[in-house]
Amino acid sequence: MINEQLFNLYASRIQGIIALYADLDAKGIKDYAGPLLPYCWEQKYLESKYRLVIFGQEINGWYCNYMNSEEEIMKNVGMYKDFRLGADYNSLFWQYAHRFNMELNGIDDLNFVWMNVNKFGSDSGVGKPEQAVLDDEVKYYNLLVEELAILKPDVCLFLTGPNYDKDIARKLPDVECHSLGEFGEREAVRLRSRYLPRHSYRTYHPGYGNRISETYQRILNAILDECKG
Repeated sequence: MINEQLFNLYASRIQGIIALYADLDAKGIKDYAGPLLPYCWEQKYLESKYRLVIFGQEINGWYCNYMNSEEEIMKNVGMYKDFRLGADYNSLFWQYAHRFNMELNGIDDLNFVWMNVNKFGSDSGVGKPEQAVLDDEVKYYNLLVEELAILKPDVCLFLTGPNYDKDIARKLPDVECHSLGEFGEREAVRLRSRYLPRHSYRTYHPGYGNRISETYQRILNAILDECKG
């Protein structure tokens, strides 16, 4: 049911992404990859103690065809499914994501959903694409509110770092950052939005957090305590 609803959402917004492609083509912008369209292992997700969505920043290489048909949507979602939440991709992001899920749910078996704040990333390297790509995503293909309404998570963890707070706000215009315990605003915040669950938090991306691993673990433990409290 969740995957059917997600597919119907993406199919209903084909004209939006076609407009995005047309605008970027007209500007001669080709260096971008995406969008990232999630797949949910529904039974595992729904049977988890906490329905968890973990957000990264943007994709690091991904689907690059024009996604202008239902068949292309299915191919895109199939890439996500085959990726199996980074099962064969031993990066810090996936190490921390899986560890957090295990500590929250007591099981880590394809039972959370991974999304990114920005659906598109750079195709030639890592990091954000050109600003025009980000602007056009907001203008033509901002699906986050609808995706959250379908997924109905109990917990959203944004492993994005403070420099992506503006990106979150562009997707969720009513979002507010509130203090979380002893931690400074750059370290960790509680996110509040009518579109987010009560337990929504933003902290460092693991690429940076791992450099300050003791502090980072204290932050993640505090978030876990909040979720379970």
